[in-house]
Amino acid sequence: MNMNQKNRATEIMNSLEGIQRAKAPHDGFAKIQQKLAEQRKQQPLTKQQAGNEWIKIAAVIALVVCSNIWAVSNYLGSNTSTSVETSGYPQIMSDFNLYDNE
Repeated sequence: MNMNQKNRATEIMNSLEGIQRAKAPHDGFAKIQQKLAEQRKQQPLTKQQAGNEWIKIAAVIALVVCSNIWAVSNYLGSNTSTSVETSGYPQIMSDFNLYDNE
């Protein structure tokens, strides 16, 4: 260390003379207890809000499942109606011998 750094360190240490220790406020513990009590009162509200979130998620899942069931039932219903329509087609083929080589 050079002389300037030593002087600067001594100057800083001397500036700390006369400083008193920090003291906690007299009602500090009571304030902490009050804040904890307020947080406990607010905590059940957050649990209730979390319960509402699950209800929303369950509603969305139910909506998706119902829409999928509806779509599948309509798809299957359309396949059965087309199969009824095509059931007359083999009759036409046999009547006109479309694919026979005779």
